[in-house]
Amino acid sequence: MTTTPPFPAPQRTVDLTDCDREPIHQLGRVQSYGALLALSTDWIVQHASENLEAILGIPAEAALGRPLHELIVSDGFDRIRQNLRVVELQDGVLRLFNVTMQASGKAFDVSVHGSGRHLIIEFEPKVATRGRDMLAEVYPQISALSRNRDLRSLTRAAARGLQGLCGFDSVMVYQFQPDQSGKVVAEVRKDGQSKYDGLMFPASDIPVQARALYKRALLRLISDVNDPGSPILPGTTLDGQPLDLSLAVTRSVSPI
Repeated sequence: MTTTPPFPAPQRTVDLTDCDREPIHQLGRVQSYGALLALSTDWIVQHASENLEAILGIPAEAALGRPLHELIVSDGFDRIRQNLRVVELQDGVLRLFNVTMQASGKAFDVSVHGSGRHLIIEFEPKVATRGRDMLAEVYPQISALSRNRDLRSLTRAAARGLQGLCGFDSVMVYQFQPDQSGKVVAEVRKDGQSKYDGLMFPASDIPVQARALYKRALLRLISDVNDPGSPILPGTTLDGQPLDLSLAVTRSVSPI
């Protein structure tokens, strides 16, 4: 028999100090645009994101306990195995593009990294680039960056290059200051206006642990800030801890 307390539990107010304490590397969820598998050292699936069926066509529960080679075609499996040397480096992340993982020939972009005793594999369906040769577009941007000698010119060129490649409405370059505050040192917008260029922000603008992650994981993509994400199953490892997603590109957005 259970009893209901006479009064509801008080709701604690969330403030900025919560941001510094939140374990954002252990949120236990991925963004919905991609799926995640965590493998043991012998390539057995120990964790899978709940949206695996929507992304790969295999229910997460059915993937658990199975070797990876049973879930994806040999071409994709071999390509991942043959390029793992990068993962052996400290904070090394392997990124592969146009990886065939299904018999239908459907392609995925894949990210692989080590997390404790697990090998984390993330993947998202490949989006058609409409005939664009991305490498042909990237190299001129790199060449343009090499011609800039001062920080202001370099950051503005980088912002323009990223905007041209990705089509973002706005691109900012944000510099961490010695006192942990932040400054926008370059901004490029499609409307030609400047809203943040030169502005300073307090250290609390980016929490301490988030700043540390940005220095380790150089790529962070957020598709939709309102996406509730997809939980990782099971929620904890054999040690009773959530997976460490510090280097995971699909890591979900903090609810705070």
